[in-house]
Amino acid sequence: MERNVSSLAIVLHSQRYGQLNRRLKLLSVDFGIIDVVSYGARKSLKSIKAEAFSDGQFFLYYNPVKKDYTLKDVQIIATHDELRSELDLTYSALLFCELILKTHGGESAKEYQLLSQALDFLVSDPDKMDRIIIQFIHQLSDLLGLRGDYERCPLCERPYGEREVLSFSTALNAPCCSDCGSLDASLLLLPGSRRYLSLTSSMSFAQSLEVPLSPTATARIKQYLLSYAQIITGGALKTLAGDILRGGEGA
Repeated sequence: MERNVSSLAIVLHSQRYGQLNRRLKLLSVDFGIIDVVSYGARKSLKSIKAEAFSDGQFFLYYNPVKKDYTLKDVQIIATHDELRSELDLTYSALLFCELILKTHGGESAKEYQLLSQALDFLVSDPDKMDRIIIQFIHQLSDLLGLRGDYERCPLCERPYGEREVLSFSTALNAPCCSDCGSLDASLLLLPGSRRYLSLTSSMSFAQSLEVPLSPTATARIKQYLLSYAQIITGGALKTLAGDILRGGEGA
């Protein structure tokens, strides 16, 4: 592998490393999720800055002996600094990064594109934050191969009725009919929510945000997908520990 490499990437996490340095966790198009040390990042105003949510072309040095990366330079495409101005926006962006870290399945280029779009939309249209959360989780589930079939039960293959409320299969991590639902599953998908998710399944991120959705429906679908996100990650998410993202339109 070349020692000097570069890749489009987004900073998922940044933490202090020693007195003057920072350790970054990047979602990179070319190398997946990698740890990168930024030496002297805390030293001066002239040092290389790459805060959490920063999107850009990262220039790295790879040490084949230690198998680690060092940040040499970065050409920032978007800082997404605006997301640090409001607590709910910050937590939304942190949720996206946490989900990528906990579910990363190797689709680095597609995950990068999804995260980059979601962060851009949070900046450009913060009033649609709840719908952006919905679509990020919805589209991430598709990348992970976990998106459910909204037309028929994946277990018994019976077509759903138009007004049928769906249960959930913990074995498949997917919605199913009530007869096939797991006894310990508490997720219920209402008909209107199912129609919205089915409709937007084939849409781009931008198109899905233009689909009309009432505040009550938005809140209901968001709560469903936040609970779903915790199931597919196998445990509690730090960003959902409090009530910051649990509220929303119509809540």
